[in-house]
This record gives sequence, structure tokens and C-alpha cells, in this order.
Amino acid sequence: MGLSSLIGEVGMLGRRERGTAQPDWVVERVAVADHQARLDLLHDEMKALIKTGAAVEGGGQATYNGSDATGRRLVEDWSALMLRSYNCEAENCLQMLRAGGLDAARRRLDRAASAIERLSGTVGLRLSPRYQALRIRELELTADHLRRKAESRRPRRIAS
Repeated sequence: MGLSSLIGEVGMLGRRERGTAQPDWVVERVAVADHQARLDLLHDEMKALIKTGAAVEGGGQATYNGSDATGRRLVEDWSALMLRSYNCEAENCLQMLRAGGLDAARRRLDRAASAIERLSGTVGLRLSPRYQALRIRELELTADHLRRKAESRRPRRIAS
């Protein structure tokens, strides 16, 4: 038995223990593709909420300088600004996310949402609970992906 066939047997043994008969790189690519597919579904739903105007709630009938049209535009502008602010905070949380930092990222997003509600004041805007849940789910999926990625690197470090 040659060295290459012995290495192949050892590799197959590890995969059989995990319940897969595929090479590690195939399993990792499938996991990445599955993760990306889930994120794409979340992003599609978030886009739909934004397009329909359901991502931000409140505002109602606003009048500015005696004009309903100006008040409506003011509410739409504030909604866009608040949503942009929240999305920037969510993207920052995703970029700074570490394998174990999910709770801190959730708290950060919750603080951003409460700040938006507090600062919108007289306009009375707030992020919809559905949109917030989608953003938090995005954080959870990314944290899970990072955790799996770190776990897959761990055996490589031990072996080398």
C-alpha cells in the first residue's frame, strides 16, 4: 500500500465518521452555497418590505407649513433616512461580527432601532418588527456561518 492510498483512506475515514463520503472542499462549498441561498431569500424579503413601504411604520397624516403634500414628503424623507441609518448599522454589525459576538451585535441593532423611534419624535416613525427580525436573522445566519468556518479550520490547525 502506497503513501497516497494510505492518505486517501485516512481522509475517507474522517468523512465516513461525519456521515459524508464527499471530500471536505465539496462539503464546505455546499455549506457556503446553502448559506448564500438563505441570505438571498432574506435579502429578497427585505427588498420587498422596502419597496412596499412596510419596512418603516408610522408617520400617518403629517402636515408641514399647512400642506399635506409637504408633510407626506417629509415623512417619506425621514423614513428613507431612518431606514438608511439602520441598514448602515446592520451592515457594520455584519462586518464586525466575530464567531462569538452575536449577542453584542443584536444589542447594537436593538439600540439603533430604539434610537430611530426616539429620534423620529413628532413624525412617529419606527422600524417594523418584521424588518428587524429579518435583519437579526441575517446576523444569526452569518454568525453560524462564521462558527462553522472556524470549526472547519480547527482540525486543519491541529493536524499541521
